[in-house]
Amino acid sequence: MSWSKKAIVSYHFIEAATDNYFDELKLSFNSLLKSEDSSGTFDAGQSHFFWKINSKVDIAATDTYFISVVKEKSAWPVWFREDEGIAEIPLNDGALGELYYAIVNPESRFILSLAALGGGPAGAFKKFLNEFSKDGSAKLTPLFEDKIDLTTLSWDFYKKIAISVNFPSYEYSAEFMTTKEGTLLGIIDELGGLKADITISAPKQKQNLNTSQTREIAKALLINDFCSKLVLKGSDNDGEEIQEFDLKNAQVKYKEMVEISGSYMVEDEALPILKRAFNDRSHDLIHLSE
Repeated sequence: MSWSKKAIVSYHFIEAATDNYFDELKLSFNSLLKSEDSSGTFDAGQSHFFWKINSKVDIAATDTYFISVVKEKSAWPVWFREDEGIAEIPLNDGALGELYYAIVNPESRFILSLAALGGGPAGAFKKFLNEFSKDGSAKLTPLFEDKIDLTTLSWDFYKKIAISVNFPSYEYSAEFMTTKEGTLLGIIDELGGLKADITISAPKQKQNLNTSQTREIAKALLINDFCSKLVLKGSDNDGEEIQEFDLKNAQVKYKEMVEISGSYMVEDEALPILKRAFNDRSHDLIHLSE
């Protein structure tokens, strides 16, 4: 069995409350690689995860690690045979899951992640990285084209924010609803919806939105990765030319078509893709993190 798939690699930087987190993360990974078993499990919300530190990767001057994470599926597909009909999948042991791969560099603080089949890997790896955090403060911030995030999130004046939000799946909804942006978008849940398109513009009398609150909401939506569109319209100084950017479209992605030999992407197929993605943006990943 062989089939083609578009592989999409996401680029993020890891943030944490203290610099000690990154030293401890490296020590933990090295210790696990030296042990007989470099894998583990954890529960987050209503999801169960399995992870494994596969190996070190020789791509940067500092230690980079190749990692697999599997999130157990909350709803399993069914098993069927034409002569016997439909039944539960005959699993004697284990579970079905969604497989994600990543390369992580604690010193340069970057992570490149890839889904073996579909879905977004960032949420799974954020939870994985927080398993090594004492305060749960680890966050993932996307890499943007032309540092557009630094431009838009430093504006002094905002005229408009427009977002398309996909309400998170149930295992993430409880966590999402306790956040400020979750409270703002709670109407999606109240109405039993899955998506909302919201545009908030400055009133004519005031001419500008609240700067600090607009920045806070925009940053939170980017980090939590629940929106498919995030447009900001504004300027550095009142009276300057107004600019408008969609920050979601400006996030850096690496894409290529790959041939998968089996029913899912295995480690030997995933790692070369992640290496090529790193080489494609190595200057940004190393120098932007310094």
